[in-house]
Amino acid sequence: MNIKKTATIITLLLVSSLFVLLSSRDALAQSSIPLVVAPARTQVNLDPGESENFIIKFFNESTTSIAGSINVVDFIVTGKEGKPVLLDNIDYPLSNQYSGASWVKLPYEKASIAAGDVVKVNYKVSVPKTAKPGGRYVAIYFESDGQISNNIQIDQQASSTTSRIVGLLYIRVKGPITESAFVDVFNVPVFMQFGPVPISFEIFNKGDYHITPTGALTLTNWFNKKVDQVIIEDKNIFPDTKRGYEEKLGGTWMFGKYTVDLKTTYGETGKVANASQTVWVVPVLLILAIILTITIIILGIFLVNKRLKAKQVALETKLEKEISEVEALKNKFKDQLPKK
Repeated sequence: MNIKKTATIITLLLVSSLFVLLSSRDALAQSSIPLVVAPARTQVNLDPGESENFIIKFFNESTTSIAGSINVVDFIVTGKEGKPVLLDNIDYPLSNQYSGASWVKLPYEKASIAAGDVVKVNYKVSVPKTAKPGGRYVAIYFESDGQISNNIQIDQQASSTTSRIVGLLYIRVKGPITESAFVDVFNVPVFMQFGPVPISFEIFNKGDYHITPTGALTLTNWFNKKVDQVIIEDKNIFPDTKRGYEEKLGGTWMFGKYTVDLKTTYGETGKVANASQTVWVVPVLLILAIILTITIIILGIFLVNKRLKAKQVALETKLEKEISEVEALKNKFKDQLPKK
């Protein structure tokens, strides 16, 4: 009887746990609102004093309608990873040289997107006549206000990560700009025992507009023969920002002096940013192990030969001694031997 009661209790607990688990999963699915923006990035070229209209779309791919606000802010790119940071709630001394949020006018600041529907925002960009040539970097985003149509509150943690969707706007004010970039860091090991050669470098953009350097890393040996080459990844580098790169060149088995060359071009005029560094790849421990093994083999052969020679000398000495003893006995009993 007790066994049946225990089994019943365990069954009820398992069913209750499964129900709680499924309920939590459903609640999490409801709190995560999939939003999509198109285009995710827009690049426009405008003259000072020029105005033009553009469209950005926000898609609601969930099964529930969502309401929220639409805003325009400047953004910066921080860190070597190039992550954009919106300047809506961040105290950051952004130079007017790269600020363009005030140039963008939205038709409205509130919107509701039905389930599976899209909202099209026709916004206008007006460049002041006094604007200097260069880049302005603006973010247009839709952010949920935490309410969905059936008045269920969205989870705060989920809303902070999933209910804001951002489209980036790159405004290029036409005119002569400064293009300047250089390899700020170029890290290549001076000495290695085995390959491949790890390479890390940073390119710093000191110009007025973002750049996308293109180029390659090349590894050559001491005969100036190309051993390996990789094309660097395409990355946008914004003004006053550096981006980091990491690559590997060569194989495991390498020997001698090698040269790593970085050659890149960037900007509208095809300027260059290059760097070069040498590296020695010598498997010292492997060479020492080989030398030690050969030395041990030679020493072993020498000792074996020495022992064999010592045994041979001992045998020859013993044989000569026995021959001498036989001769002595022969001479001693010479007169007693029968004569022929």
